Amino acid sequence: MSIFKEIIRLFNKEKIRYLLIGRQAVMLYGAPLFSYDYDFWIHPEDKRKTYRVLEDILGFESSYPEDIKRAMISFLSDKGEKVDVFFVKKITNSSGETFEIEEVLRRSIIVSDKGFTIRLPDIEDLIGLKKMGRRPKDLEDIEYLETIRKRFLNR
Repeated sequence: MSIFKEIIRLFNKEKIRYLLIGRQAVMLYGAPLFSYDYDFWIHPEDKRKTYRVLEDILGFESSYPEDIKRAMISFLSDKGEKVDVFFVKKITNSSGETFEIEEVLRRSIIVSDKGFTIRLPDIEDLIGLKKMGRRPKDLEDIEYLETIRKRFLNR
């Protein structure tokens, strides 16, 4: 089993309130992209459970100890796999839109394939979250998501 599927399996098993965000989520919507890392937005109340899964069970090393309050923590495996986790209740993007994790979780979708399930933000929320950064790859991701939304979701 890939490390990605193992992380998701354990997050689901431990009932961690998470959303896959970033380019991996864009790819799951069907964009022909590639990314080496995984970005999650996790409810801050599930921080301890997340550290237990990533550090204690899977052996990742965190950029900051659990007791340090940081909006984003990176976890790195000995094989070079990288997981970035945002532990915040709300995110405001560069357009001034604010997204609260509990609302985004309520609107989220679950993608299932052969018993494997993963939680993604609704496409509208993912577009908004991608506006956090204004890097060229974020703009490319937004373009793909808007095309997918228009062509396949009729929104």
